[in-house]
Amino acid sequence: AGAAVRASLFVRRSLVESLKDFIASQAQKLRNEESQAAHKRDEWVGAVDRLNQQIMVWLTYADPDHVVLEVRETPYLLREEGIGSYEARGLVISVGRRELRVEPIARNVAGPLSATGVNHVSRAYGRVDLTDGLQKFMIFRVEKDPEDRWSIIKQDGFRMQAFDQFAFEEAFKALL
Repeated sequence: AGAAVRASLFVRRSLVESLKDFIASQAQKLRNEESQAAHKRDEWVGAVDRLNQQIMVWLTYADPDHVVLEVRETPYLLREEGIGSYEARGLVISVGRRELRVEPIARNVAGPLSATGVNHVSRAYGRVDLTDGLQKFMIFRVEKDPEDRWSIIKQDGFRMQAFDQFAFEEAFKALL
């Protein structure tokens, strides 16, 4: 009987140790996932900040004395699978009583596809919208390395183009 009890205790200790090892490995896995999520999140928030800075440069060029335009940053709270909850800054651009917003939408997005299926980018690394609340232009980050590259498409549009100063100005005027 004594040998059976010792064998039973040995099996139980092995199970306890196995569970302890399992929990330790799960803890390590969670730490790695959190580290990867934090890196992805920080990289995306940085890209949105750089985009906002570029837009502010273009707006300052258009209204150097800030006579017509008022621009302010505003925080957006976002939550995404695999990234968690985070804050990214957008812009609110006031033109008299009219208001346009640059709203960060998400880092994890599918590439844009128009209603006709003509425009397609197989991979996007985030989306930001330029909107007046009724209409919008979607700005997709289509490349992140070696530097950010963005494309813009009207919500119900058929033509995607590089997001540069000209494309921004055309979208801005269309929304006003």
